[in-house]
Amino acid sequence: MNAPEARPQDTSRPVVLAHGSLRKAGFRDRVAAAAHAGFDGLGLNVREYARLRSEGWSDADIRVVLTDTGLRLVEIETLLGWDDPPERRDPDGLRREQLAFALADAAGARHVVAVGALTGGLRPTATEGFAALCERAAEHGLLVALEPQGCSSITDLDTAVAIVADAGQPNGGLNLDVWHQTRCGWPLSSLRRLAPEQVVVIQVDDGPRSPVTDDYLAECTRYRSAPGQGDFDLDGFLRALLGTGTTAPVSVEVLSDANDQLPPATVAGELAMATQRVLRAAAIPA
Repeated sequence: MNAPEARPQDTSRPVVLAHGSLRKAGFRDRVAAAAHAGFDGLGLNVREYARLRSEGWSDADIRVVLTDTGLRLVEIETLLGWDDPPERRDPDGLRREQLAFALADAAGARHVVAVGALTGGLRPTATEGFAALCERAAEHGLLVALEPQGCSSITDLDTAVAIVADAGQPNGGLNLDVWHQTRCGWPLSSLRRLAPEQVVVIQVDDGPRSPVTDDYLAECTRYRSAPGQGDFDLDGFLRALLGTGTTAPVSVEVLSDANDQLPPATVAGELAMATQRVLRAAAIPA
């Protein structure tokens, strides 16, 4: 393959291509596209890791593909069920966690993303569960990024901040996505008040000013657009978070039915260029 193009930003802050941005791509094509577009690393969903293993891939095979391109595995998604009492945890949630930790041990990773239950209200055991999850993740060298989102039981920023703070784990923090900040109406002033160490990862994407559909989950998994190509105040979002002094990586997560129909290399290249533009516009310091 050709040499990678210029990185999306010339700083020490990694820019990561999230798994969902190329959700239809095979592993080799995903890695090749992200590397050629100039991303510093990529994200992988535990379901993809399970699929690779079921097809006969060894952990060594996965490491070789990453090493050959110089790309790092930075992000693992997504953990569920950790906020339920241990005796009531769903088997799927336990399996996801086992896969995430196995993948981290196999290929190395910086952080794993956790979201609240997808049905029902906020669990009374959420803080206790998050603390325990962080302790288990620490054994595998992982940070844990709690992502508040409108389609989970942890919908608002303040609740997520409180859970992380009350859990009191040094490897626990937040995954902050501009989609959920915009759709859930978190004020930028709340982002500015965060301590830098509270921010584990910053997720960027874009979308229309008004929702395409009343189905929150469908909209945020089908109709995203590249950073800077929608109506979100992405510049304000980035300036608020980077103004805290955080060194968190930027993860580009554009879940799009339209992009699913395009070649992975085309999508990755367009997302890299779009991300470069918004990061430069936000004057993120080197």
